Amino acid sequence: MKRPTLATRKLRILIVDDDDVLRRWLSAQLECRGFEVWEESQGDEALAAYRRKGIWDFVLTDLYFYPGEQIHNGLDLVHEILLMKPQQRLAIHTSERNVQASVPLLVKPYPLSRFLRLLREPVQN
Repeated sequence: MKRPTLATRKLRILIVDDDDVLRRWLSAQLECRGFEVWEESQGDEALAAYRRKGIWDFVLTDLYFYPGEQIHNGLDLVHEILLMKPQQRLAIHTSERNVQASVPLLVKPYPLSRFLRLLREPVQN
């Protein structure tokens, strides 16, 4: 039995968005392209999934979603994840145009190709 190598392993993506239709559409678009996708709609659940589910190749979070006790928005989630793993690849997507963030920002609506380009960018060291 062959073990998956880095070259054959599916890239793991965590999507956090309270818009069920958008989140499921993105998930379906990524899965049919060979990505492994996990979905969450709320910040605390997303942080728990991040910690529990192992290595993530990319995290895409909405700026605003159902707030939790610890994580109130996408900026909080990005901050907590980067404290745990400073090299984690992340992006925020939102309809807000004037957001200051330390990670790439995708302004909704954006073409799927723009997100796919982010996924293909090499990791910055």
